[in-house]
Amino acid sequence: MVKAKSGLSESGEEGNYLRSKKNYLTLFMRTAILTLLLIGITATAQARLGENADELIARYGQPLDQNDQTGYVAFQKGDQAGYLAFQKGGFNINVTISGGISAQEKFYKMNGTPLTLAEVRTLLNANAQGYGWEAPRTIQGQRRWMRDDGAAAELDGKYLIIKSKEIIARAMDANKLEAKPSLDGF
Repeated sequence: MVKAKSGLSESGEEGNYLRSKKNYLTLFMRTAILTLLLIGITATAQARLGENADELIARYGQPLDQNDQTGYVAFQKGDQAGYLAFQKGGFNINVTISGGISAQEKFYKMNGTPLTLAEVRTLLNANAQGYGWEAPRTIQGQRRWMRDDGAAAELDGKYLIIKSKEIIARAMDANKLEAKPSLDGF
């Protein structure tokens, strides 16, 4: 019986092709695993603007009790405003509730290290809600992002704060009142 020759030997071009294919698959699998690991780590710390208290508790578990919420007022079920503080996946998450839903989230690592750009992107994407985030701008040493609907985010040192357009509008109104006090109605 005569063997047909392909012109390629195992140690020649065919061997090189198989080795390069194996190297490509190994690199692809390593990249995929690292990407999934990064997403898995940051996915545990993703609040979303607009979630109610029940949804936040389902995402993070029970909030820290009032004694653990240094500087935060405990949010009681049924309240329309307040603060909730959570710890999950190595992150502290402080949520401002307004109108019964999450209006602002503040993320920072429990170990005090700054958030990586990949973690910030993951948190911004989780809070995109179908809108796009503009490229960041640096203003007074802080990186700031604006969302197409008027929501905003800022990275100040080790803290990422994501704010709804409603809470931004309220802060602007408060600043106007502070700048121009009035005695009308006294």
